[in-house]
Amino acid sequence: MTTMSVARHDCVDEHEGPWTVEDVLALPEHPARARYELVDGVLMMSPAPSWAHQIASSTLHRQIRSSIATAEAPFLAAEGTNVIGESRLLIPDLVVVDRSAVRRETVAVSLDAVVLTVEIVSPHNRAADRILKPALYAQAKVPAYWRVELDPEPTVLVHELDGDGYRETAAVTGRSSIDVAGAFAVDLDVTTLLADLDRD
Repeated sequence: MTTMSVARHDCVDEHEGPWTVEDVLALPEHPARARYELVDGVLMMSPAPSWAHQIASSTLHRQIRSSIATAEAPFLAAEGTNVIGESRLLIPDLVVVDRSAVRRETVAVSLDAVVLTVEIVSPHNRAADRILKPALYAQAKVPAYWRVELDPEPTVLVHELDGDGYRETAAVTGRSSIDVAGAFAVDLDVTTLLADLDRD
């Protein structure tokens, strides 16, 4: 165990009482790139994403950014960044936010500024990405939520906010233009999400 990992372990083990957003933001970076999230005082940790997860995220990020630029829409897209509410800190795999909410020094963006969250499901986070996190995003009134399933084939499940929850509006396995909360459309090509891994 390295000095960094010991210090990291102590930071978590020696904490007393419920966690706050400020507590989590003050934690040092995890040596294995694990992600810390917070839900109503409870600290949650997930391991670093796999290569397939990261490649799919990067490819989808490029498609979303390109579509934002084409539409000249006032939004920014980022991978693995902090979004916060009063007692919550979540790290969507991808997030699209109102450009006005971001400055050079921005570390975390309010959930109020988010128009789309994307979660890529992997074996260790199925329950969070399919049940817990969409429920939390819906409570925060995030207009759109996409869930990406990589197995048995890459599929983007598109959800729109409908009352207190999300309603699935499309399951994309090929190419499609998907509206994001009436603000802009993303030209999706799901067949390319893992193309870099599938090359001989």
